[in-house]
Amino acid sequence: MNAEASAPLRMIAESAADFAASHGGPGAARRVHEGGPAWEANAWKAIAGLGWLGIAVPEAAGGLELGAPALCVVAEEAGRALLTPPLTAGMAAAAVLAEGGDAAAPTLQALIDGTVHVALAQAELATDGTRAAALVPEGDAAAQWLVASGQGADFEARRLDPAAVGIALHVRHAVDGSRLADLAIEPAAWADAPSLLSGLAGEAAWARGRQLAWLGDAAYLCGLMDAALRLALDYLRLRRQFGVPIGSFQALQHRATACHVDVTATRALVHEAARAIGTARAAWAAAAAVQRASAAALRVTQEVVQFHGAIGFADEHDAGLYLRRAMSVGARHADAALAALQVR
Repeated sequence: MNAEASAPLRMIAESAADFAASHGGPGAARRVHEGGPAWEANAWKAIAGLGWLGIAVPEAAGGLELGAPALCVVAEEAGRALLTPPLTAGMAAAAVLAEGGDAAAPTLQALIDGTVHVALAQAELATDGTRAAALVPEGDAAAQWLVASGQGADFEARRLDPAAVGIALHVRHAVDGSRLADLAIEPAAWADAPSLLSGLAGEAAWARGRQLAWLGDAAYLCGLMDAALRLALDYLRLRRQFGVPIGSFQALQHRATACHVDVTATRALVHEAARAIGTARAAWAAAAAVQRASAAALRVTQEVVQFHGAIGFADEHDAGLYLRRAMSVGARHADAALAALQVR
């Protein structure tokens, strides 16, 4: 990142860090883990007030047009504070809706204004004509779903009301307490839903939104594991054994150093991938970033629990919150990202 570009991004990061610290933190994550909502209307409205939901949307469509690097900066600070609202999904959904023309404009404006949450989902078509989308984060809080189906010339993305006739919503919980929604769509309900994207151009727009979702979650995981490692380092300085801080033990120093390398290298890859958006290697770079971040976050947060010893395994300790959140976010894109990595 050059000096000219880094200054505004630093300002965005500082603003995002202040907001995330006041609306997130381990306490907020614990409330979700214990059954509280991850998505709340007031918090979503506040996020929208900062312009984050339109951060990758062109100015002509009502957004900030700051691009993927700014999206990643915001997402990283959100991860550092364990923010649970589906921020990265919302930013990606807005970018996709911005390419949907006049038919998508009212939904896009409502999302940017923070009055609704719009879920993005890829549906699988069954032999009986029904379509199903699975494991969509906070999908039950979404007033509208943008659901894609098909490939190439047969690709379509339609806007669906989850409360409409012929659509069934099923909710389950992830390991961190956040909610995952499955949607079953009957053929008639699919046919009645307005089509916002179609054909090869629509598929390309959908792919660009998916890349932003990958990058956003990868950056989120970077912030999460950095915060988790800092928690562990503070403990290693304070906890004493044999009369000295356990952080002075060489074996623990080596393991902490490996975690630091994981965090630093992953962050570098994510921000490099963000700069690749719009180029021929965008899909591969974004997929590589989220795959690397998912694996690294799991490694680092597992180590953080181990660094704390027995207390780290207690449900009451904050270390486990980072591990559970890393497991939940890291599992979102595994299959799709891996498929993208196999196509170069």
